[in-house]
Amino acid sequence: MIVGTSSNSGKTTVVAGLCRLFANRGLAVAPLKSQNMALNAYVTADGGEIAQATAMQARGARQEPIVHMNPLLLKPKSDDVAQLIVHGKARMDVSARDYFLEDGLQGLKIGAIEESIAHLKSRFDLIVAEGAGSCAEPNLRRLDVVNMGLARMLEARVFVVVDIDKGGAFADILGTLEVMRLTEPKDLELIEGFILNKFRGDRTVLQPAIDFSFAHTKIPIVGVLPYLHDLRLEEEDRVRERPCNDPEVDIAVILLPHISNATDFEFLDEEPGVQVRYVKSAESLGLPDAIILPGTKNTTWDLDYIRRTGLEQAIVALAGRTPLIGVCGGFQMLGRTLCDPHRFESSLGTIPGMGLLAIDVEFSSTKTVTRRDYAPSADNPFRDAGDVRGYEIHAGHVHYGSSRPAYAYAGGRDGAVDPERRIFGTFIHDLFRNPAVARSFVNALRRSKGLPELTTQLPQVHDRIDASYQRLASLLEEHCGF
Repeated sequence: MIVGTSSNSGKTTVVAGLCRLFANRGLAVAPLKSQNMALNAYVTADGGEIAQATAMQARGARQEPIVHMNPLLLKPKSDDVAQLIVHGKARMDVSARDYFLEDGLQGLKIGAIEESIAHLKSRFDLIVAEGAGSCAEPNLRRLDVVNMGLARMLEARVFVVVDIDKGGAFADILGTLEVMRLTEPKDLELIEGFILNKFRGDRTVLQPAIDFSFAHTKIPIVGVLPYLHDLRLEEEDRVRERPCNDPEVDIAVILLPHISNATDFEFLDEEPGVQVRYVKSAESLGLPDAIILPGTKNTTWDLDYIRRTGLEQAIVALAGRTPLIGVCGGFQMLGRTLCDPHRFESSLGTIPGMGLLAIDVEFSSTKTVTRRDYAPSADNPFRDAGDVRGYEIHAGHVHYGSSRPAYAYAGGRDGAVDPERRIFGTFIHDLFRNPAVARSFVNALRRSKGLPELTTQLPQVHDRIDASYQRLASLLEEHCGF
C-alpha cells in the first residue's frame, strides 16, 4: 500500500508505476483505491463509474478497469455535499459531516470495501492499494477506510510517499509519525519505509537529512525518485497545462468551478503547435481559435457562476465567429432551458440556458453511465475522422426537437450541431482520445487561420502513455529497490 504525507505527493503515479513493474514480472496486479473523491470519472465495461486515476492504474497493470478497484467514489456537488457511488452506481447524496464523522454509513462503506477486497484477492496475485490525502489526519482516523484503516484490512506493507519538491519533507515525515503515534500508535507498525518523490538535484546532498530521519524514526527512506516533467498519464483530479512555445492554435477550455473529466482535452496538445489553456474569467478569455465548455458535476450552478462573472456573455459574444464545443454538462449549457424543478442539480431549480443550440434539458434522478461506439452525422464537423469510441456520464434527458445530431449509435443519437455557426455539443467523454478526431479539429482550426493542414502521422498517444508506465516501473526498480 502506498500512502502519502499530503495530497499531490505522487501516490497515484507511484501506484501506477508499481502496477506496471509487477505486471512486467508476470503477476496479475490490481490497483485498489477504496475511497476516492474526484470529478474525473471513467466508465467500466459493465457500465460502472470509477475514478479516472484508478482506471489509469489498471491500464498500467494491463488489466481491464473494474468497479472493485474503486468501491467508493465521492463526486463533489458543493463544498460540503457529494454524490456517493458504490460499486459503480450512484447511491445517494451525502454531507461531509455525515460521511466522515458520523457512524451511520460506516457499515455500508466497510461492507463495500470488504466485498471488493475479496473479489480482487480471488482473481489477482497482488493488490497495490493507494491511500488518499494524508495518512495522518486525527479528525478522520476513527472512521478511516482509505488510509491506515484500509492498510489494516489488507494487512498491507505500507510505504509513505513524501513530496520533497514543495519543501519541508523531513518535517512532514516526523510530523506524520507523531500524529500517528498520538492517534493510533499501532499504525506505526505497518510502515516499512518512506519514498521521497519529485527530487531535483544531487542525491548526495540529501544524505545528512536521510541519516537524521532514520536516527529519529528507525524507518528507512527506501528511495528517492526524480522529478518527472513529461509523464503522459491522466491526472487524478487536477487540470494540467503544458507549455507550448510559439503556439499556432489557441484553444480555451472554460475552467468551471465543478469541472469534471478535464482529462478529455489532454490529447489535443499532442498535436504540434497547439496550446490548450484553462480560462477562469472573461478578461483572460481573449480571442482564442476555439472555446470548449467542459463537463461539470453541477451544470446549473456552474452556468449561473459564469453568467454572474461575465464569462458567459464573453463566450456568447464570440459564438458564430469562434468555434464553440460543449461536452457533457457544457453541452447542456448550450441549450435553451435547463429544467430542474426538483433541484437535482442545485438549489437554483430551472434556469435558462445559453440559447445557442435548439435543445432543452430536463434533469432527473436517473443517470446515464455507458460506453459506446458512435457514427458521425452528415453535419458533424469531425465526420472525416469516422466512427469514434467514448463513454457518457450524465444526468438529465435532452429534448432534441429539430436540432441536427452530432452522432448516432445503436438505438439513439448524441449531441447537436449548428454547422453554420460552428457550434457543436456532445455527451461523449474521451472524444479527443481518438487521434483522428483531435487531428480533424486542429486541422479545421488551422484552415480557418490560413495555416497548412498537419499531414504527419497521427500522434501515437497510447504508445507514449505506455512508455510512461515503463519509465515509472524502471525508476521504482532502480531507485526504490522494488
